[in-house]
Amino acid sequence: LFHKHHLHQSSRLENEFLALKRIREVRDDFALRGRAELYRVDLKSMASANRLHQGVNLRGHQSWASYEHFQTLLAIRGIEPEEDLADVLDFFSNHSDHELFKERYALSQSEFRKLVQPLIRTGHIVQDFRGGFRTVAEDPSLDRSVLRKEYLRSLVADFPVMTIKQLLSLAGSHFKPEEVKAILTEFEEDETLIKGFLIDDLHEVCWGRKDLLADAKELQPMRDFVLPPSDPIAPYFSGTLKEKFGFGSAYLVFKNGEPAAAFKANTRNRIIEVTDYEGREDAWRIVKEFAWEHQMPLTSEIRIGGRRLSSS
Repeated sequence: LFHKHHLHQSSRLENEFLALKRIREVRDDFALRGRAELYRVDLKSMASANRLHQGVNLRGHQSWASYEHFQTLLAIRGIEPEEDLADVLDFFSNHSDHELFKERYALSQSEFRKLVQPLIRTGHIVQDFRGGFRTVAEDPSLDRSVLRKEYLRSLVADFPVMTIKQLLSLAGSHFKPEEVKAILTEFEEDETLIKGFLIDDLHEVCWGRKDLLADAKELQPMRDFVLPPSDPIAPYFSGTLKEKFGFGSAYLVFKNGEPAAAFKANTRNRIIEVTDYEGREDAWRIVKEFAWEHQMPLTSEIRIGGRRLSSS
């Protein structure tokens, strides 16, 4: 899994530009940094250089991606915009300056946000790298049913094994369990996936990629690292995070390839302030290395076993 997603030490990419090209959508620098050996330019600068747009992905998070990707997401959603917001969509089909729109309709900033936020949430409007707004045009050549199936196929292609719950977490709320189950069965029939009890100690039916499972035996042990909640594969571990550490969303610490701890943190002002920590005390070293790699000070008032965790 980590090798396929360029998080493994032998598959990390040379720099942040190569990492950005290998990821379909990215939420922040944390999600990109783990995939790059060298990180010199922040995400906002790269968004400008690559003409990326910021919009809401299928899991409801603000992400950076290409305009074409947001067109695909709009087609997958299949949600029609509210009729009384047609003027907003028409305006931002030809203009990007929201100040001009506010001036034309004599709107305050809060009134403008009330108009545009529903369209951002449904994927009808995105923001460009300059902060301007842009209507996502529907592409009539895109077939929604085919897109939905191929979107799921592209997801499972990068995961050696997964349960239906994990795929639902990765895909987002726009996919229903019965639809996902039917598509998984179809993938099983066309031999994209195999089905069975593929994970040790997990008495649950899984679907997997036979080729990836076979290749895994040749890989070196995984490095110790922290998976941020903004990472594209973080939803895959949402069940583990909740059952083992009691968190809904948190940074997940891996030691020897296994989840060893999890923590919540504020990252305002370029500081990692750990506010809650669950798991092994010896995994704190990995948290400190994570902060060092991101060149951010680490602070915490957390205590484990009566002892305060050291900061850096």
